[in-house]
Amino acid sequence: MKSTSWIIAAVLAVLAIVFGVMWSSASKKSKGLEQKNTELQQLYDTSTATIGEIQSSLDTFDKELMDSIGTASEIGGSTPAEIITRARAKIDEYKKRISELESRLASSKSQLASIQAVVNKLKKSVADKEKIVAELEGRVSNLSQTLDTERQTAQTEISKRDSQIRDKDTEIANQTRESNRLFFAVGTRKQLRESGIIERKGGLLGIGKVSTVKDADLTKFSEFNLLDTQEVTFPVTKKGYSILSSHVAASYEVTREGDQYVLKVTDPNSFRKQKLLVVELK
Repeated sequence: MKSTSWIIAAVLAVLAIVFGVMWSSASKKSKGLEQKNTELQQLYDTSTATIGEIQSSLDTFDKELMDSIGTASEIGGSTPAEIITRARAKIDEYKKRISELESRLASSKSQLASIQAVVNKLKKSVADKEKIVAELEGRVSNLSQTLDTERQTAQTEISKRDSQIRDKDTEIANQTRESNRLFFAVGTRKQLRESGIIERKGGLLGIGKVSTVKDADLTKFSEFNLLDTQEVTFPVTKKGYSILSSHVAASYEVTREGDQYVLKVTDPNSFRKQKLLVVELK
C-alpha cells in the first residue's frame, strides 16, 4: 500500500514537471508570437502609411508632369530644363523610399504579401512617370531646336532689315546733303564777266543792260552746304553790292559786321531751290 502511494506520488511529480515545462514553453512561444504579431502590425502600419504618402505625392506629381507636357514652356517662372531636373530628382526619391520599404518587407517572410503587391504597383507607377519625364525631355529638346532655328532665322531677317535700313538712311543722308549743296561767287562785274559767270543783256546802244547769271562752270564757284553753315561773307565796298542770283529775298538777310557783309539764310527750304549764289561788288 505504501509502495503504491509512493509510485503515484512519483508519477504526479513527473507529470507536474512535464506540464510545467510544457506550460513554460507554451508561454514563451505565446509571448514570441505576440511580439512578432506586434512587430508585423507595426511594419504593416508603417508600410501602409509610407505607401499612402508616396501615392499621394505621385498623384500630385502626375498632374504636374501632364501640365508640363501640355505647355512645354516656362511654368511658374521655371524653365522646362529646371522642371525636368526636379522631376528626375523626385523619381529618384520615390525609388529610394520604395527600396527601403521593400527591404523592411523582406524580413516579414511573405507574411505581408499584400503590402508587397501594392509596392509593386507603386514601382510600376514610378516607371510610368519616368516615361513621361523622358517624353517631356524629348519635347523640350525639340522645342529648343525649333527655337534655335527660329531665333537664327529671325536674327538673319533682323540683320537683313538693319542693313537695308542703314543703306536707306545713308541714301537719305546723301540725298539730303546733296539737296543742301550750294555754290557762290563774289566779285566785281568785270571779274564775274571774265570768269564767265555773268553776262550783260538788254538795253539800247549799251544803255540799260543788266547782268544775268549764266550756266557757268561750277569750278569757278566756291561750294558750301547749308547743313554745315548758313552764312556767306563778302567784303564791304563803297558802292555796296547786288545779289544777281534769283533767290527769294525773304529767304535771307544781309547785315554788316565790321568790314564784312554777312549773308544769313533764314529760310533754307526756299533758299536752296536756287543752287548758284552770285554777289556783284559795286
